[in-house]
Amino acid sequence: MSENNLHVYAPASIGNFAVGFDSLGAALKPITGELLGDVVKVTASEQDEFVCTGAYADKLPGEANENLSYLCLLHFKKYIKPDMQAVRLELQKNLPIGSGLGSSACSVVATFAALDKFAKTELSQDELIELMADFEAIVSGGRHYDNISPCYLGGLQLTGELIPGRSIEISVPKEWYYVVAFPGFSLNTSKARSVLPKQLDMHHSVEFAQRLSAFIALLQSNGQAGQYNQALALMKDEVAEPHRAPLIKGFSEAKQALPELGAKAMSISGAGPTLFAVCTNIEDANTCADWLQKNYINDEGFCHICQLDEAGTRELASHEINGEADETA
Repeated sequence: MSENNLHVYAPASIGNFAVGFDSLGAALKPITGELLGDVVKVTASEQDEFVCTGAYADKLPGEANENLSYLCLLHFKKYIKPDMQAVRLELQKNLPIGSGLGSSACSVVATFAALDKFAKTELSQDELIELMADFEAIVSGGRHYDNISPCYLGGLQLTGELIPGRSIEISVPKEWYYVVAFPGFSLNTSKARSVLPKQLDMHHSVEFAQRLSAFIALLQSNGQAGQYNQALALMKDEVAEPHRAPLIKGFSEAKQALPELGAKAMSISGAGPTLFAVCTNIEDANTCADWLQKNYINDEGFCHICQLDEAGTRELASHEINGEADETA
């Protein structure tokens, strides 16, 4: 595919991943093969122009100057590549806003990755991640890497300011399935943050550190199933979930029902209202997905059975672009 006509895809992600508030995130790939994320198309043009399309384009501000993707373009041309030729930048907004699936991160990551490739600036991984985190902070209110890093790099990432390179990839069993359900209504990220405690006491701080460190250590157990089960048993969010759950209609009912249907762990994806459940076989994943379809989501919602997207952000092949067009036609 010509680099003068790029299509770059960035996948949805689960922030917090239950045990890792603001520090652990996972990129998602539906097992059906369909794309769950945003696409940015960059084409050489006579003058700079921006257009927003896709299923959720009408949920974004109508003015280009208020769109994160366009702001990324302006920044890139002013500070990164002032002599870059004019482009037509198209954001295909395929993730709902305020969903808890890293929607703003998707737009930012796809845009900067596409511009870097188009302009051949060859920014380093660290430079791109820092740039992406700066712009995602415009929406989230802080430089949180737990959506940015997995969205860009793929897989499950331990992230943060103190982490070397801002990210360390964590191995996850291949047989884990993630049932992800967006109920069909949005939850403002600022509102979801406003209900959180301003600080944790010593007991809860130590418990959080133990839970996260033990979870990661158990996952590095070279395939010992018993330790994987212990890791799943640790997947509880005692930091954010107790405060955010009351904001999400139907969450408490799902929290009670899904473990009885085979879910080994369950929590809120990012700031919500999307929830995710972890299953260790496809039969249980299908059972949980069926319950969520009937009991958790409305006509505007969706449910996907996913595994980790190990590739992260990437240029789409021709058949993937055609498939995207077929789905959104």
